[in-house]
Amino acid sequence: MNVLIPKELRYFSDETHVEMPDSVCFYPYFLYELSGDKPWEWEKSGLPLLQSAWDEMETALDEKQRARSKDVKREVDALLAMFFMALFWVNGQPSAPVLWKEKEADFAVKPINFRERFTYIDSRPYTYMAYRQLIELMTELKKAAAVYAIKNPR
Repeated sequence: MNVLIPKELRYFSDETHVEMPDSVCFYPYFLYELSGDKPWEWEKSGLPLLQSAWDEMETALDEKQRARSKDVKREVDALLAMFFMALFWVNGQPSAPVLWKEKEADFAVKPINFRERFTYIDSRPYTYMAYRQLIELMTELKKAAAVYAIKNPR
């Protein structure tokens, strides 16, 4: 099924139409936004939907890093997309990675020093240090989301 990719989801490509992805591990990544599902409205903001895919991509990337492979684009892009999904979803919004800088100030849930750290990742996403920083940001985001959920039950 061929779908339109809204402008706010075109972080990885300028393509306007693509085939619906089978999972969040494959481009265009944003399966839930493209299909009309709204996990950001669910309990736990849909984060459990991302966990197994995140673990799979992190493991694949770890293996490539140990082998000193430079071919990490697919895994890094998938992890970036899942991070965007998690970041926007825990803030009650659909993913809009193109707009992250504009929306970041309004996020109630985000890691400490998020803008500075993510700007670093965004400027050199396929380096080892950026990948490690992304893993740390996701860990911190999950913790911040859990704290927020306890303090602000739905």
